Amino acid sequence: MIAPVFHILRRELAAYLNTPIGYVFVVFFLLLSCSFYVFLALFVEGVSDMRGFFSWIPIFFLIFVPAISMRLWSEDRKLGTLELLLTFPLRTWQAVLGKFLAGLLFLALTMLLTLHLPIVLDTYLRPENQPGLDWGPVIGSYLGTLVLGMVYLSVGAFASSLTGDQIVAFVIGATLNGVFFLIGFPPFVSWIRDFSSEWGPRLAEFVQRFGVSYHYDSIARGVVDTRDIVYALTVTGFFLFLNHLVIERRR
Repeated sequence: MIAPVFHILRRELAAYLNTPIGYVFVVFFLLLSCSFYVFLALFVEGVSDMRGFFSWIPIFFLIFVPAISMRLWSEDRKLGTLELLLTFPLRTWQAVLGKFLAGLLFLALTMLLTLHLPIVLDTYLRPENQPGLDWGPVIGSYLGTLVLGMVYLSVGAFASSLTGDQIVAFVIGATLNGVFFLIGFPPFVSWIRDFSSEWGPRLAEFVQRFGVSYHYDSIARGVVDTRDIVYALTVTGFFLFLNHLVIERRR
């Protein structure tokens, strides 16, 4: 049961690593996120910690994750290889899981390339006679990016299964992920809370729990709450299930 999943994972990961487009995505993300963080946090705010970097990750992921997930199914549909893939001796859920894990592993490898930032901050940019970088929140933030990536990637994979056009898949994925980000975004939650003094606070508290940014912020603070993990697994599982249904109809 595991072998077909591993085969699909290896196939999709090779598609990222053996083509220039995968490296273009990685370089673009690293240049955008790292240069933006260095400029804003170090030169504008004068803060030598990682909070500024991770606070912008949910927004950067709105572009980057749909960009790497848009090809997962759309490319097979466009090239006509989806029908060939579905004739292989594997179940639909194995193909869905293999493609999802390949995208998640590629995303994790990309985030590993940003580890130089906390290392440089802790080694070279730490003020004299000051304690080193607090690695607890940093590790929690990296864990949070994986949780965030799981949700965004499952949504993007579902969007990719709907169409053979990668640009359309990107737009659908980015839009759906934008909704999940917005409903947990503090200014939006505050707007709901202030909309009505009678039912606004209760509605705001209810709505924000469906927002991915709310759960990401909780994990990024270094607090691993089981409710945040359950949320990520539930949303991820739901969209992978929808992905499965779309592909299963084409068998």
